[in-house]
Amino acid sequence: MCGISCCYKCKENTQINKRLLNRGPDHQSSTKLGEDVTLTAYVLHIQGNCKQPLSKNHKHLIYNGQLFHYPQVYKSDTEYIMGQVFQSGILSTARRTIGHGPLAVVIYDEEIDCLWFWRDYFGRRSLLICRQETGYLLSSVGDSCKEWIEVPACGVFCLKGQNLECYPFSGHEETCVKFGENLFDSTVISAETIQPPVLPLNTCTDTSEFLDWESTTSKFLELLSESVRVRDMCCKSPLSFTKDSLSDYSTRHCYCTSDDKCNVHEVTNWDVSNARVAVLFSGGIDCTVLALLLHRSVPEEEPIDLLNVSFGNYDSTPDRISAVASLEDLQKLAPKRTWNLIKVNVSVEELRCARERHITDLLYPHNTVLDDSIGCALWFAARGAGLCKDRPMISSARLLFSGIGADELLGGYSRHRGAWQNGGGLEGVLQQLQLDIGRISERNLGRDNRVIGDHMRDCVAPYLDESFVSFVNSLPIQYKVDFTLPRGQGEKVILRKVAQNLGLNSSSALPKKAIQFGSKIAKLEGRKEKGGDVCSRLSRKDQIT
Repeated sequence: MCGISCCYKCKENTQINKRLLNRGPDHQSSTKLGEDVTLTAYVLHIQGNCKQPLSKNHKHLIYNGQLFHYPQVYKSDTEYIMGQVFQSGILSTARRTIGHGPLAVVIYDEEIDCLWFWRDYFGRRSLLICRQETGYLLSSVGDSCKEWIEVPACGVFCLKGQNLECYPFSGHEETCVKFGENLFDSTVISAETIQPPVLPLNTCTDTSEFLDWESTTSKFLELLSESVRVRDMCCKSPLSFTKDSLSDYSTRHCYCTSDDKCNVHEVTNWDVSNARVAVLFSGGIDCTVLALLLHRSVPEEEPIDLLNVSFGNYDSTPDRISAVASLEDLQKLAPKRTWNLIKVNVSVEELRCARERHITDLLYPHNTVLDDSIGCALWFAARGAGLCKDRPMISSARLLFSGIGADELLGGYSRHRGAWQNGGGLEGVLQQLQLDIGRISERNLGRDNRVIGDHMRDCVAPYLDESFVSFVNSLPIQYKVDFTLPRGQGEKVILRKVAQNLGLNSSSALPKKAIQFGSKIAKLEGRKEKGGDVCSRLSRKDQIT
């Protein structure tokens, strides 16, 4: 993972680089080309030790992401992308990469003064753009002082001067047109479209179709296990914390001290977990299945961190209760594994302090009440600092695993049951599933990447592996939901059957509890608000602090 920025036809923005620094502790570098083009990268090594920006024959690459399937003759996925540029051209390279992992790519072709950029099909890596007086800024993160917008995950873009050409994903032409409005002098939508890397949703509602649960659950588990395995194999080492680096981590990420009346442990007193990988862990079915599958991939002598965040009455929140129960299942099934349940406890004072000083800028341009609740909860969870067996511990995990995508694919949200109950039937559920997976990039994933990456960690989403998504999309809806059953049984039916087969008794029957409710952040500040309202607490600021 990296923090990347490009100043195209404008002056370098040093303020943004301060934000990017947290995303890439292993290597930082800039390439200045003439007076008005600068590419900057802050690198967190996951797969290899390739430095960025990467330049060859007047083409310059900055890249934030991970490709999971590429020829091993290349030392890293970054070098693979550059190799493909010279073998096949930039557009062909984009076609080959959008379906093989999370990424955001920027390539400057110096010979023709053209800037190419794109995100993967699901938009799992953040890329923002902001128009300047003479040009454009692109960056992994922005700030709330400029008019940033997210580059949509709808195609591949080629910018020359202030004129944009877009090669849209098939079916996303309208989104490309909307992106170009008021941002570029002209926008041309190419007739040469790019096929999505996943199969379309099976919209058949024939309830008489025979359901082969045994072979289908077996294939489901096989593909999800492989998705977890290839992501785990990419991460070679944990973060390295020394006494000095712990102190530095404290300075940048733990804002509240005893002077702020927050019960925060001194960082120098924390144990370090020594884990390479961690799970963002609510104790629900999505993340608990991932944790058990990760156990099958990670060598037994290595610990696995489970990061659980709570606000207010820490040990009585729903997510803390379910995490403790699901941990017992994991310990029974994998008794030799060291499971570090790190309880991240956040007071209202610390929440307000971190939001004001940092999180607001990371969330921007997202600014709703829901963005605030989810973004703040993820920021503290990814920080990985809390109590483990009553001792202060900080996670050393370089790679975090998230259950995002399971609800969108398998009908886990209350709105899916609502679509069925309100007269839509299975057709209504399918329409809602199509809508949710189609908008996951703009609603969730860019925001989440900005927030989580601020802690020098990368995050992967095994449920959004392209092969797994294609398989799930191909399944009849009856494998996913049965809303004649009560909550905790009728959603994500196939995943619940897999969990039961694996022996995860506690989590397999838990109903969906969104992080803002399960962690109790939505109740912490005592406000009655709607999730879609603009959040007054995410007010625009005059400067980056």
